[in-house]
Parts: sequence; structure tokens; C-alpha cells
Amino acid sequence: MKEDISLDQRQSEVIDFLRFPLIVLVVYVHMLPFQQQPISSELKIYNAYVIISELISHHIGRIAVPAFFLFSGYFFFLKISSWNTKVYTDRLKNRYRTLLIPYISWSLIMIAAIVLKNYAFVSSGLPFNDGYQQVTQLSIYEMLWGMPINYPLWYVRDLIVMVVLTPLFYYFFRFLKFWGLLLLLCFYLSLFESGLPGLSSTAIFFFGAGAYFGLSKQNMLQLSLRYETVTLCLTIITLGIATYYTAMPQNEWWIRLFAISAASSLLAIGNKMLELNRLRKLVLLYAEAAFFIYVSHIIYILGWFKGALQKSLSFMPDIWLIIGYFLMPLTCISLIIMIYYIVKKFLPKTLIFVTGNRAN
Repeated sequence: MKEDISLDQRQSEVIDFLRFPLIVLVVYVHMLPFQQQPISSELKIYNAYVIISELISHHIGRIAVPAFFLFSGYFFFLKISSWNTKVYTDRLKNRYRTLLIPYISWSLIMIAAIVLKNYAFVSSGLPFNDGYQQVTQLSIYEMLWGMPINYPLWYVRDLIVMVVLTPLFYYFFRFLKFWGLLLLLCFYLSLFESGLPGLSSTAIFFFGAGAYFGLSKQNMLQLSLRYETVTLCLTIITLGIATYYTAMPQNEWWIRLFAISAASSLLAIGNKMLELNRLRKLVLLYAEAAFFIYVSHIIYILGWFKGALQKSLSFMPDIWLIIGYFLMPLTCISLIIMIYYIVKKFLPKTLIFVTGNRAN
């Protein structure tokens, strides 16, 4: 029993530790456009930049959001032994504070930032940009839900939908058990997408997988350690094949296989990283700002750094592409962490509100 308690505690510590590195990956994902760039084997510095950036932003970075869905589904159901209306409404009330309020708040902050920036530009004699055209021409539904306008919030939007649908997950796994997980796996690997905002196959499969492990009271860290060697080999193999097929139709299927195997080995990797004392102290020092980084980095901050990098490259050698690719997200994150602690000092209640109590 003591061993089980220790393992459960260790699992929580590993997941808490992983949240910040995964958010850093999210920022790197947004360093590149959504469209993949073909990889060339020709020995040039620019081609090396393409390989490195594609590998991190469009491949390794694809594990971040699935991991968050997995953790969310797991902890939602972990302490649930039976289902009733009270359990459901209590969970909804809690997620109302932690998901819906931050989602609406940061969508409105994004809209306000676009409007204020453009009016400042017009006052200086500059024209409106594309962002302002979106705000004036798109419907409220499109800005707050369909896109959303603060586009990293698509994860929160989908998570809200998953939470609303939790009764379906509960009864789905209650009757089908492990076979239900296999059905969701087949659905995910079919590459089918409904096109409905909030119902991505990534959210359905990984939140569902977390729900399955939570309902069956399985320790995911224990499973990850048990199959560590196999899943790590599969992760490396699928990552290599997916990278080979960059910007090709086969890429998405192999990326999804990579995401599954990487999610399986992620906790084992995090467990080893947690044992590195210097790294652990550094990560835990800034971990509380992880959600703030996630919701705010795309509100011009990362864009400004990317713009500065592009302008400077006109008279810089290609090697600065690689240096800038690694440096800009870290500089962006450092700036946001500074802003976070300034806001926490002077507007603590506001920060608690817009982060869903995560800064408390």
C-alpha cells in the first residue's frame, strides 16, 4: 500500500514537472507557420535550419497538446467511482472557473489588444493590419469559438467540450472497457475529422485515453515505466519516419503514431528528468507561470520577436536562423515570466481570475 501511495505521489510530481517543458514546446510550435516545409538533404545551413525547426515545431512539439488532454481526462475521472448528477454538476462548476472564465477572458484580451494596437497605428499614420480586419468582419461566434481568435485556446475550447461530454465517456468505458479504448484508437488513426469546433479527434482520443486510465485506477507512470524500452524505441522510429515524410500526405498518419508512442513514454522520460536536481529546481521555479505563458504568448509578444528575427536576417548569415529559432522563444518566455510576476505583485486578484485560480 505504501508503495502504491508513493507511486501515485511520484506520478503527480512528474506530471506537475512536465507542464512547463510542454508549454515551452507549445511556444516552439508557434514559431513556424502551420504549413510544413519540405526537407532537403542538400548540405546547406538553411536546410539544416529547416530540418531542426520542422523536427521540433511540427513533430516533437505535436506531443504537447495530446499530453495535456491525456492528463486532463485522467485527473477528471481518477477519483470517480460512480456517476450521478451531483458528480457531474460539481465537476462542471469547477471547470467553469478553471476553463471557461480564462477562455473568455483571454479571447477578449486578444481582441482588445488588436483594437488598441491598430488605433495606435492609425494615430501614428499607419494603416490597419489584417488582425483588425478580422475583428471587424468576423462574427462573435467565429472569433470566440470557431477560430478562436487567440488560436492556442483551441485546446481549452476542445477541453470544455470534452468536459461537457464526460457522461458519454463514463458510460462508454463502463460498458466497453478496454475495447472502448481500442475503438477510440482506430478512430484517431483513421484521420477522420468532423470539422466541428471542439470535437477534434486529438481531444476525443487523448482525453478519452486519460478517462479510461483514470476510471480503471491505473497508475500511468507505472505503465510508462513498465513498457519504457518498447515505447521509447517506437517513439524514435515513428518520429524518424514522420520527419522523413515532412510535407507529404503520409506525414499526419505517422505523426499520430508518434504522438501515441511519445505519450506512452513521456512519463518515464519526465521521471528521469525529475531526478536531475538543477533542472528540477529551474523548471519548478517557473512552473506556476506555465498557463500564463500559454494564453498570452501569441498576443503579439512572440510575433514581435519573430518579426525582429526576420528583419535582422536580411543582413545576417543563415546560421542566425538556427540561433534565432532557439533564442527567440526562450526570450519570449522570459519576458512573459517577468510580466507574470509583475502582474502577480500589483494585480494578484485579476491574475487569479484570468488564469482560473492557477496563480493562487
